[in-house]
Amino acid sequence: MICRNKERGEASLTKIHSVTGNKNVYLEVSDISSVNDVKSFPSRYELSLATNVLGTYTLTELMLPLPEKAAPDARVITVSSGGIYRYLLTTDLHFSGDTFDGVLQCGRNKRVQVAMTEKWAEMYEDKGVGFYSMHPGLAKTPGMAKRSFEGKLRSSEEGADTVIWLALQPKEKLVSGAFYFDRAEEPKHLAIVRHQEVSFCYRLHNCET
Repeated sequence: MICRNKERGEASLTKIHSVTGNKNVYLEVSDISSVNDVKSFPSRYELSLATNVLGTYTLTELMLPLPEKAAPDARVITVSSGGIYRYLLTTDLHFSGDTFDGVLQCGRNKRVQVAMTEKWAEMYEDKGVGFYSMHPGLAKTPGMAKRSFEGKLRSSEEGADTVIWLALQPKEKLVSGAFYFDRAEEPKHLAIVRHQEVSFCYRLHNCET
């Protein structure tokens, strides 16, 4: 839903969630009476691809000469998301559908991050750099705080735990190109696939899906 007033929009969003029980409704703030605001609104959707895919790829590629100098203990850790389990890889990276779905697009982009990590591990196998992706679980961040996960969110420390663990573990105990959660290697795909989506059932901290 697009509203020009953030406070009133959030109040309406809360009411919709409460009355309908549908949590898959999200707020975007844009004043459609402003031509500049209207013009900038569609471009904000591209931030997901730019941040999660293009930015991640470019930064990693440009920085690689430095980790290579620190080999054999060098490593690159990409923070992905458990949302990858809902989506397969797609060529529609810019989301050309009629209705933009931010959650779907983020899941797609995070899936690309995991695929890029696999590819980097393959490409730079002989460079002494390890590549790992992970997901932190549902951590308490500003974005997640807007949703109804009361009592089910991890602390920032719990969310960051596996990142730190991956940074400190001896490389011989890790698998380059692998996907990690709670200090353990996790499968990147679930077995049951329906309508090109994978069932969303990754583990949550003290939370049932």
